[in-house]
Amino acid sequence: MSTRRVGLTLFLVVVTALATYGVVTTPDPRPVAEIGRAGQFVCALPQDTGRFLAEPPPQQFGHQRPARGTVPDGFTPAAAIVCDIDVGSHVDADGTTVYYERRYTGDFGKALRALDAPPTRRSLFDVECLADMSAPAPVDMWLIDDAGRAVEPSYPRGYCGLDNTLGLIEIQSLPEVGAVEHRLRLDAAGILYHFSCPPVLPEPTPGTRSLLDQHVSPSGFCSFDTSGPEPEFLGGDRYDNTANLDWNAALAGAAPAGSCAERATTTAATVLTGIDNEYAVIELDGCKRVLADGYIPLSAPAVLLDAIRVVPS
Repeated sequence: MSTRRVGLTLFLVVVTALATYGVVTTPDPRPVAEIGRAGQFVCALPQDTGRFLAEPPPQQFGHQRPARGTVPDGFTPAAAIVCDIDVGSHVDADGTTVYYERRYTGDFGKALRALDAPPTRRSLFDVECLADMSAPAPVDMWLIDDAGRAVEPSYPRGYCGLDNTLGLIEIQSLPEVGAVEHRLRLDAAGILYHFSCPPVLPEPTPGTRSLLDQHVSPSGFCSFDTSGPEPEFLGGDRYDNTANLDWNAALAGAAPAGSCAERATTTAATVLTGIDNEYAVIELDGCKRVLADGYIPLSAPAVLLDAIRVVPS
């Protein structure tokens, strides 16, 4: 009798646990997106630019956007608008940089199926999901039909509660048929943050340490006209270390710079990772030195100077 009671109790515990698991882990139903006018949708500012604006952007953000959700039945997209999540690779002397809203057209069948897919059931026991997982920054995107109506799709819940953005990937695999340029102006802190170079020319004090003992890499270059009494900021560019010159290889044979009284008329500055005092200044003419605070000045190899000069602008 007691064995029967134990078995019945275990059965009830298992049934209750399974029922509880089913209720707790069942995803919430996804709302349907509201349909609005295309004019109600304006690209959000690129990631981490709002706190660095030198002036308000020319776009207007006064419209209340319709709520996002699954694509409504009967809504047939003619185009998708996807906004850049980051600013471009160049910044002008006045801090102006650009980003784009890109237009895609084609067969949206796969994209709609991915966007309206059911969410993944939540997990109670997935240890990997207990780790610190940060979601990628959201990409601003909406769909437009032939009547000028627009909806903002949401994404189904995916692994560990993160958005499943397969629908966005499917859209971006379609032909890009046009792009609208948007411009904004960054302040000095924004230039430093987004392009990893200082818009005010540093003045490094030479020291006794050797840059050749460090593993260094630049992220961006700010250019200056140093022919006048004060350095003039000319603009900045990002630098892709994977696509451009290997700085450590280029500097490997660099000799200490000898005495030189020539004045550089063009100079570049960068945030050089791998050294204590991050700023480095490179003279593109004149004495052609690599200068960093606390480090021995080096003669800049020609290949290094050429790599800086060809950074796309």
